[in-house]
Amino acid sequence: MVDEEHETSYKQEEAPRYHARDVAVVRAKFEKCVVLLGSATPSLESYHNALTGKYELATLTQRVDNCQMPRIRIVDLRQEKRSDRVGTILSEKLRTAMAERLEKREQTILFLNRRGFSTSLVCSNCGRARDCPNCSVALTFHRSILRLTCHLCGHAAAVPKKCPECGEDALIYSGFGTEKVEATVGHIFPKAVVKRMDADSMTRKEAYRETLRAFRAGKIDILVGTQMIAKGLHFPNVTLVGIINADLALHLPDFRAGERTFQLLTQVAGRAGRGETPGEVLVQSYTPFSPSIQFARHHDFAGYVEQELEFRERCDFPPFKHAVLITVRSAHETRGKFSAETLARRLCEALSEEFTVSDATPAPLEKLHTQFRFHILLRGGAVMRLSRLIREVMDKLPLPEDVTATVDVDPYQLL
Repeated sequence: MVDEEHETSYKQEEAPRYHARDVAVVRAKFEKCVVLLGSATPSLESYHNALTGKYELATLTQRVDNCQMPRIRIVDLRQEKRSDRVGTILSEKLRTAMAERLEKREQTILFLNRRGFSTSLVCSNCGRARDCPNCSVALTFHRSILRLTCHLCGHAAAVPKKCPECGEDALIYSGFGTEKVEATVGHIFPKAVVKRMDADSMTRKEAYRETLRAFRAGKIDILVGTQMIAKGLHFPNVTLVGIINADLALHLPDFRAGERTFQLLTQVAGRAGRGETPGEVLVQSYTPFSPSIQFARHHDFAGYVEQELEFRERCDFPPFKHAVLITVRSAHETRGKFSAETLARRLCEALSEEFTVSDATPAPLEKLHTQFRFHILLRGGAVMRLSRLIREVMDKLPLPEDVTATVDVDPYQLL
């Protein structure tokens, strides 16, 4: 049994870069036994295998105990911003719905997949942000420890009183994370018991279990959290789920961005209305007409899959073609770029027209752990032959000592 088979955490991001779900399927074939892949939002690869007859499809059409699916409403944050009546963290509709649940002694879950208090510290005079020296991201402000931290490499820095670039006292905090949501909710509803669940607050060994135990006992009215509260939780008294910003992962430069957003919205929405009282989900978004959001709103998995598979087939993306991502890393940007461009050119010369080879381009997250990163994306149907040809080309191309290249077949992360 592979539970939540769509989870990207099953994909090993370091060598040997296997996918645990695929290993389970191959192992089951060797052992001549059945493997069950379970998910409310299957990956497009697995669902396509079911549609083409490679897998058998078993569908559950009702919730346990015949509970109603929650009603999902979309809140257009563009309208909320224009009205200027409330902030962008909690819309007026969400605040009203939360107040109603508190009066009825029902519980609320607020979801935001972003940690910290403010996502960046920017100078309003010169416009410079406090960036991580090791990665291509801004440092996140954590009010609980009064530090700026990088969520990728762990770099930490003190909060400056003045801008290090221009010397002006014009620093402003921009964006928000779960820590600020918790503070905002506590300010709006001072009598409510609010608790936060994320990697920063769940540092003690038993903190996770203690918080869930208290929430189940009704000692917590509002639970604010990241992806760790998105799935697997069963609390019958939760009748409202608020998704603070549904657009966080929607516009990432990754062909799976829409699929991940649909899966996450559906999984989080599933935490509401698991008891006798019907549930409600409020999804705050600046792009409310996105297919990922609209299909999730109507609990229409089949409809979303149909339009997404059409896009994937037209663009030669998985599950119709295999993808191979080559990442070239170097502490020296120029040397890494030259090596990546040379490798891309050699691959184009060696591969036939049945394979598509992209140009060598900087990765969306260009710098990570002091290393500059460049991507080459290849697509084709015969993945074994493609892998063999890539190895032959790379064996003939010696790279400088400070340049490394890694190959990921069927990658799940393109950042």
